[in-house]
Parts: sequence; structure tokens; C-alpha cells
Amino acid sequence: MESNLKKLFEDYAKAFDALDFKTQAGFFTDAFIMAGPKGAVSQSKQEFLTNAEQAVAYYESVGMNSAKMLSAREESISHDYSIVTVHWGVTFRKTGNLLVEFDVSYIVHSSLHDPKIILAISHEDEQEAMKKLDVLKDN
Repeated sequence: MESNLKKLFEDYAKAFDALDFKTQAGFFTDAFIMAGPKGAVSQSKQEFLTNAEQAVAYYESVGMNSAKMLSAREESISHDYSIVTVHWGVTFRKTGNLLVEFDVSYIVHSSLHDPKIILAISHEDEQEAMKKLDVLKDN
């Protein structure tokens, strides 16, 4: 992976692990799309920041302990854009040291000196996965 993209995702992983959504917002373009199995939503960076406290409260309520990037694979789409698929590992109070693993693909405006994410696609339904692990019950 190119060094500027590697740094972007290393910094993004640190912010995710710390539940620092305000820092995470800086890794996105001013308008971006979040998508997953249940559909997609476009939002502005300001909307993301407005919802940041709710997001932190949610992850704390389900007992998220840590998040780390296990691997990342980049594919060039064009001169200006790349798709980076990150394999994440997250732990929760109820799962102990067991890593809950999932993939997210990001389309990144990669030709910028400071690359930005324009689209994030979750491969799995996060809430369904947490229900199967009993993370959402009796937190």
C-alpha cells in the first residue's frame, strides 16, 4: 500500500480504537457515503460530527474494548482513486480476548497529498453479528 494510504489507515485505526469520532471525521471528504447490507446513507462531515457523541455512547454501551486493523489491501481504481479493504478485529467485554473480525472497503481519493475517504462499505451487518455473539444483550 502507498505510504500516504498506509498512514491514513494507521491513523484511522488509532482513532477507531480510541472511539475518537472527531478525529475520524477528518479522514473523510466533506460529503461521503456509508453503506452496508441494509443500504446506504450519504452525509456531510458536519452531520458525522453531530452524531459522534451518539456513536461513542453506542460503542461504549455494547462494551467495545479495542479495535485494530489486522490487514489492509489496496487496489487502484484510477489515477485518482483506490479501494482499500481493511480486515478489522474488535474486542468487546462479553467476548474477552476473542477478536470479532469483519471487513470494510473504502474508496479513497488517493491522489491527494492528504487522501480522503469518499465511501465506506461494511461487508457484514454489524448489529446482526453482535446479536449472534450476544454482545447486544445485557450490557
